[in-house]
Amino acid sequence: GGDPNDVENDVGYDSEGHNSFSIRFAHPVPVIPNLRLRYNDIEHEGTGNLDRNITFQGQTYTVNEDVRSRVDLTHYDYTLFYTAPIPVVTLDLGLNVKHFDGEFYIESDNGLRREKEEIDEFLPMGHVRADVDLPLTGLGAGAELNYISYDGDSATDVEGYISYNADPVYIQGGYRQFDVDVDASGDLNVDTELSGPFVRLGVGF
Repeated sequence: GGDPNDVENDVGYDSEGHNSFSIRFAHPVPVIPNLRLRYNDIEHEGTGNLDRNITFQGQTYTVNEDVRSRVDLTHYDYTLFYTAPIPVVTLDLGLNVKHFDGEFYIESDNGLRREKEEIDEFLPMGHVRADVDLPLTGLGAGAELNYISYDGDSATDVEGYISYNADPVYIQGGYRQFDVDVDASGDLNVDTELSGPFVRLGVGF
């Protein structure tokens, strides 16, 4: 009962981690989409002082109460895409589906009350990715956008990077921002932002 609880605005976070692993399948058959699978391990945890009363799974946490919390936004990306036949730029267009398989956990500072809510949601998003390579240098640059907004929910996953390719190994360095604002259940609204630099190492076949 009560108003939906916001996992970023109602509680504080002081640490986070993010690891990502992906595999991409591309082929020359024009009518069959290409496929990319990505696993994202994302977690926030910390201690916060509430600035309002919140009710979660029947338990009420009161204003000015210290609480410990953890939100696990681990998810899988399933991306189906086509590569547009245009010169110079490699342009991918398609559909990305994020499958969140995580949880939200909260407990009072004295440890007497604790609750947990599973986060199991599918979120379809439009997908656009563009890459440009500088001939004979191995250098390149690219950007990717996954986005959706509907019925008050929204999510944006965007990154830009530069790359160096020493076939078959490549390395990318860039910046990623992931914003999500969705109702995960009756009592839980996931509204959070993750951003920062990244380094990605891969092997192409």
